Amino acid sequence: MTTMRPLLRRLCGTLLLAMGTVLFCIAIARIPREVHPLDLTFNSMLDHLLHGRFDVDPAVVGREGFAIGGRVVAYWGILPALLRLPFTILPGWQTLDFTIGSCLVALAGMIATKLWTLRTIRRALPDLPPWLSRAMAVVLLFSGAQLCFLRFSLYQEVCLWAALWGALFVAAAIHARLHGLGRGALLVMALAAGLAMLTRVSLGIGLVAAFCGVLLVETLRRREAWRAWLGTAAGPLGVLVLCGLVTAGVNLGRWGSPLTFADYHHYLYNAWYPDRLVRMAEQGLFNLQRVPFGLIYYFAPVWVLHGADGHLLLEATRQKWIDAAELPPSSFLLTDPLLLLLGARAIWQSMRRSSPTRARSAAIAIGLAIPPMLMLCAVSMNFRYRLDFYPFFEFLAFAALVGIGRGALPPGRQLAAGLAVVSVLGSLLVGAAYLVGRLGPGQLLIGDGIGTYYLQAFGLR
Repeated sequence: MTTMRPLLRRLCGTLLLAMGTVLFCIAIARIPREVHPLDLTFNSMLDHLLHGRFDVDPAVVGREGFAIGGRVVAYWGILPALLRLPFTILPGWQTLDFTIGSCLVALAGMIATKLWTLRTIRRALPDLPPWLSRAMAVVLLFSGAQLCFLRFSLYQEVCLWAALWGALFVAAAIHARLHGLGRGALLVMALAAGLAMLTRVSLGIGLVAAFCGVLLVETLRRREAWRAWLGTAAGPLGVLVLCGLVTAGVNLGRWGSPLTFADYHHYLYNAWYPDRLVRMAEQGLFNLQRVPFGLIYYFAPVWVLHGADGHLLLEATRQKWIDAAELPPSSFLLTDPLLLLLGARAIWQSMRRSSPTRARSAAIAIGLAIPPMLMLCAVSMNFRYRLDFYPFFEFLAFAALVGIGRGALPPGRQLAAGLAVVSVLGSLLVGAAYLVGRLGPGQLLIGDGIGTYYLQAFGLR
């Protein structure tokens, strides 16, 4: 009985947390406010799923829908819809907006997961400089993914839940690096990858690739004890396969193909932007030739500036390759410099020092790099897509902390503190600009100059 008490306490705590989360979302949904029809899309999706259908209400999804065989479907994963299941007991739940509550829960879970990962490193490696862990904690609380994306809508909800699954995957990977790769860590990684596939496919592909990379590396390393390893990996692999089958079933119900996640030939927005069909036909949804503009968009956003001829810089390139480049202009060098510095150090450490986990860490890093690469060559570059970069950045940053805790040289104390301050201030500025700005193609909004646009947006002109 004594050994059962910690388990019972944990179970009770989990149930209380779940009940509190449900009550919190109900309370947020009951707050009187104007509801945008699009934010009811997941309600409609769940309502139709409960009746065995894969379409959504055309009046709710609007232009974001896809017309397929006389039906209108959405391309977002079904998981945010399934998370609304507890609220179906409420009368008129289809018209209640749970978007803000869902976003806040995902954001809180993401922050808690990252702080847990940092605490796990600190406990396992007491030689990690306290000032460096404090700087990292500030960054994980008050900058980057935690602060820049507070414009809550259906778009953010999808990306924030996907970012939570990415954070869980990274947490399990770092725990395995510190304490060994067991069934528990594999199960969390597989579950996170599967849930990401059911939420946002770009990040899901990266997590699945990272998980499969881990399986491959460990299978080769343990080939002499393959029976024991097979027993360890079978359960987690089964979880991922199950999530994959559900994803394939949804794709089949929507598009008629288990491997199709979205068919933009049927996108209703094409009627307002016919040039997108031409661009997609000529260059595809993803094209490596977009990477140079992608690097500028995500790291050095000079595209918002006007040249001497009065046109936006790189406008000809953007018109040829990009459907939409969304505001605000931002750079990871401004919002996440400490993560980038630590990530670069992690890569440098892995090149200089061999370790038993280096191959596994390399496989994870390569998998997590896939979503950023997809965003760099995507036909549209939207601000929220930056969330796909963070699992990669944070895995490398946490790996650097592990290396420093084991004796690698840390960055300078003042440098780390300064970069943390830059992260917070930069994220505050960018996050505020995102809140007051408008969504959509940025090039259509800044004809009078980027400065004039934001002076007007902040009510200063």
